[in-house]
Amino acid sequence: MSIVRPSRIYAAEEMDIPRVVEAEPDRRTCVIGDIELHYLVWGDRAKPPIVLVHGGKDHCRNWDWTVAHLIDDFCLVTPDMRGHGDSGRSAGGGYSTELFVSDFAFFMDHLAAEGFTQPLPLIGHSMGGNIVLHYAAAFPERVSRLIAMEGLGSSQKMYDDFMEKAPAKRLRDWIERRVAGERKQRWRFKEPEEMVARMATVHKNLRPDQSRHLALHAARLYPDGWGWKHDPRFGFFPPPKLTSPEEYGRLYESITCPVLLMRGEDSWASDPEADGRMTSFSNARLVNYPDAGHWHHHDQFDAFIKDVRQFLTQKED
Repeated sequence: MSIVRPSRIYAAEEMDIPRVVEAEPDRRTCVIGDIELHYLVWGDRAKPPIVLVHGGKDHCRNWDWTVAHLIDDFCLVTPDMRGHGDSGRSAGGGYSTELFVSDFAFFMDHLAAEGFTQPLPLIGHSMGGNIVLHYAAAFPERVSRLIAMEGLGSSQKMYDDFMEKAPAKRLRDWIERRVAGERKQRWRFKEPEEMVARMATVHKNLRPDQSRHLALHAARLYPDGWGWKHDPRFGFFPPPKLTSPEEYGRLYESITCPVLLMRGEDSWASDPEADGRMTSFSNARLVNYPDAGHWHHHDQFDAFIKDVRQFLTQKED
């Protein structure tokens, strides 16, 4: 069996990036079928572990600021999901929710074999939030606490708007987007610094140091120039079929651990308390961050990390 590996890994180590975390991570890999999954372990393994899962088109170094503020008390595990960061890509571009969640279940089994005692806390942003919510629903006994940052899935309005189109039209639109994506010229840059400028343009709320860190850790040298690490085949949303809020609700009813939902008030994601999606959880609360978008853990980091620490350390009633 051939393992699907990235064309070049750890390119950021050759660049001048100010360090966010003083400690060096332990770089590890986990082979899942024909994919080599890359992950980092930060800190003392004798301390309580936390697993943090990045969002779509992102990478595990997105969590470096969070790691820096938690490493004194916790051991942090940050994987690159398939098609992202320094992990391998799916042959043919398959990136379904079910595939990501099954990858994560395999990864959690791998961590257990490596000595990480479960249940343990999970934190996920966007795509990562969706992954950890699905996992906690399927395996509630393996999760002690869960923070989901805008990973709930479709709201009722989003779903209703999607369903207004005929099934054949939805399928055709998705196919045409994917075909166009295959034909589209990939983003290529002469120098990594051009990628920093691009990151700052797309994510205007980021500080210059954040743009630099996130962009350079997302950079890889390909035969035809510098480009983003994530697989360009990922991200043709919405898919031809969309899970309904009702189905998501029935799924989340199975989650038994305490849940903290997070959202930026300036994000595209709707308020789950206002739209009714929170009612599916037996033990959940919501934090809305003002003056913050989808990346509220960057836009309002001080408030974010305070809430994370409080949630992780609070006593059970």
